[in-house]
Amino acid sequence: MENPSLREQPREQKAPIMESRQDASILGWLEGSGRLMDRDTQERAKTVLEEEESEEINALMGGDDDADDDEE
Repeated sequence: MENPSLREQPREQKAPIMESRQDASILGWLEGSGRLMDRDTQERAKTVLEEEESEEINALMGGDDDADDDEE
């Protein structure tokens, strides 16, 4: 298995200390890598997905929302 991010150190040798980065925050990393999404965008996507699922369920059920009207 080839993984350039990993390197092997002898067990007897002390591990090298990584340099501390000043911009090493999770928020900065998420923004820099484009993985940070606005909450509004996520909520809109969730709402759209729920609406699509609701429409699909209604289509599968026949879309008859007024089933009680026949009994009058």
